[in-house]
Amino acid sequence: MKTASITQTGSIREQNQDYLLIDSQINFAIIADGSGPAGATAAETLARSIWERIREIAPVTAGDENETRLTEAIAIARNNCETGGFANNNVSTAVLWINRGIVAVAADGRCAFSASASDWQLQTTQVLTLPVQPGQSILLCSEGIAFSPAKLSPDFSPLRVAEEQQSEETLSARLKAFVGSVANEYDGDDRSAILVYLEKADITAGEPHELELFEHINKEYSFPLWAPVAVAAGAAASGLYALLKIRKHLPKLNFYRYS
Repeated sequence: MKTASITQTGSIREQNQDYLLIDSQINFAIIADGSGPAGATAAETLARSIWERIREIAPVTAGDENETRLTEAIAIARNNCETGGFANNNVSTAVLWINRGIVAVAADGRCAFSASASDWQLQTTQVLTLPVQPGQSILLCSEGIAFSPAKLSPDFSPLRVAEEQQSEETLSARLKAFVGSVANEYDGDDRSAILVYLEKADITAGEPHELELFEHINKEYSFPLWAPVAVAAGAAASGLYALLKIRKHLPKLNFYRYS
């Protein structure tokens, strides 16, 4: 996948409480939007906890399990944050994970996501799974974009272009134009967004490590047809040699002919 990201501090507060994390190795992206006295710390803690869980389970997760595993990872991370002392700091998230040719996207709280495949309709408090479609784009955004009070929904016109091969420079320009159009209407809360462009390679991304290892061993150490014959011949030769070595230690037997 190709990505572009942007985050801006609005006019409400001095500190940006949005936290963004992208891991192209496991095809993962997240925006965590914190609020409260320790909102920035809570957002980072929650985002990294979700990321670490997904990174741990990715090699053993099938594509049809993506939605379940992603929602579980979010729930586990939230529980860890509460037990870690962040119960009074609300954190909203928008998360994307591509695994085994399936895209799983989840948004909760005040974050949202949108996709070119659904005509950029803004989705909040939703979980969506769909097959990878090369050339399509998915947007994750924080509260400052998803719930801008200036409009019922952001203007997605900067993103409404023909879906074709995009460079990361083009993605960044499209995203900057989009966030700029939102800021022109309302410059209040922190604004963060991650734009993900799906590629053909994403269809096979995330093959299980254990299967790759098995296939490698199978190729490197294939068993020739003549191998069993060679093993049997070696065993017979070893047995004959051992018999000759101990022959001299065997007692001599005398045979008598009885008439």
